[in-house]
Amino acid sequence: MVDNGILTLFDVDGTLVRGARCHYMAFVHAVSKFYGMEEDISGLNYAGKTDPQILREVLELGKIPEKVITDNFQDCLNYMIQDYVANVHRENIVVLSGVNKLLNELKNENVLLGLTTGNLEPIAYAKLGRVGLDDYFAFGGFGSDSPKRPCLVEKALKRARNQYGFRGDQIFIVGDTPRDVEAARPFDLKTIAVATGSYSTGKLEETGADFVFDSLENVNRVLEIMGLS
Repeated sequence: MVDNGILTLFDVDGTLVRGARCHYMAFVHAVSKFYGMEEDISGLNYAGKTDPQILREVLELGKIPEKVITDNFQDCLNYMIQDYVANVHRENIVVLSGVNKLLNELKNENVLLGLTTGNLEPIAYAKLGRVGLDDYFAFGGFGSDSPKRPCLVEKALKRARNQYGFRGDQIFIVGDTPRDVEAARPFDLKTIAVATGSYSTGKLEETGADFVFDSLENVNRVLEIMGLS
């Protein structure tokens, strides 16, 4: 691939796709198996958080002792992966408007594409594979790497440079939550926030994102922002 000096890192849920109900169910099954918790956790705000962060918050909310949390934590995450991969064929995932066209255009322009998602890596790729988007993204930063969102950005940047030889200085983060925007700040990256998740354009504008859109449907405008049209 020709390095054109542009790197774009995408969030997954609420940005590229929506409707991953089996991910939630895999989480519920894993927590029940390893910690015996059966509480309804569907009302919690997960937006922009990593799988390990969500797991810890849920367990702490359930007053699970720290030693029990620690002793079973990785096994619980591994089980979540197994459960999701086994059931991803049941998913009714929808690719959000404009995504396919935008990814094709960016690929044609030799933009290096990666992910920054709180999903555990195998879950992210299984989810995207369900709707044919996995081949666009060879690397990224995942919930498997760290529970902290900024660390996912850092990991993705290191992989872009070390594994793919990226040496450009135009780097964009695309996401649908304030946490996506906040995670980009320590690295002084450009942010594109889209109101296709649980936050309105008004809320996203309050984060100080460089660009805010209702969706990714205006592909030409996104390309213009990146200097590609």
